[in-house]
Amino acid sequence: MEANEIICRPTKDTFVRFCIVLAAFFGFGLYFFYDGAVGYRQANEVYFSYHTFARLGELAQKATPAEWQRQVAGAPLLRDTVQTDNGPAIRGEKDNYPLPRDCKAAQECPPEAQDAAAMRAGWNDCWTAYTARMHYPVRAGEHPYNEGAIREQWIAGGACMAVSLLILWLIFRTKGRVLALRGDTVTAAGQDFKVGDITRLDLRQWWGKGSKGAAYATVNGRRIKMDGMTYGGFGEGAPADVFMKALLGQYHGEVLEYKQEDEQK
Repeated sequence: MEANEIICRPTKDTFVRFCIVLAAFFGFGLYFFYDGAVGYRQANEVYFSYHTFARLGELAQKATPAEWQRQVAGAPLLRDTVQTDNGPAIRGEKDNYPLPRDCKAAQECPPEAQDAAAMRAGWNDCWTAYTARMHYPVRAGEHPYNEGAIREQWIAGGACMAVSLLILWLIFRTKGRVLALRGDTVTAAGQDFKVGDITRLDLRQWWGKGSKGAAYATVNGRRIKMDGMTYGGFGEGAPADVFMKALLGQYHGEVLEYKQEDEQK
């Protein structure tokens, strides 16, 4: 770097902020995808299984052994199932409620629900034992999730992943750029222009009230952002401060700065 060159590179804080936002969107994307593929389906299995246990608990109170055997033995826990292109689902009046592809409750009745005496004594205890064995939550959800709700999870996950890709692109773009003053040539926002081509320099967000560490140079009718917060940073002797002082040393045109009167407006 020559003596008359001032080059402001992206700060570490910039990449830390990028990475935090990237991790958040990527994490939410994975969370939405998990719910679309697994979470909502399993929640449906728990929801319908819970209500079936409750129904069988009522049946156990009044059914004869023969009736109980006829109603329960050899039948799956969840009976109102249909096969769709996306696996088994509970058939609803207007929509289907997808279940896990290997849903055990749609294939067999668990032993915890087949014991009429235990169900008669307390079907909740049988349900608790079943969920413990299956590693399911004891508390069922307030409502099941239909195919539309699951589709929304995939859409939301895709949107989060798209934003994650955008953030990755911004990271690489930022990494490849600088804010620089080389002689009388300014490099900002991926563009080069001469100090003499600047017709107005807006510094109201550089040092002023509500500072965002950004200045705007008007060049040939275009506003070009000079982002000191991202490139160089601020502080005593920080590159962005050195850059702006050097630029002002060469520039003698119109300068917009924050004034005390602006605060009173």
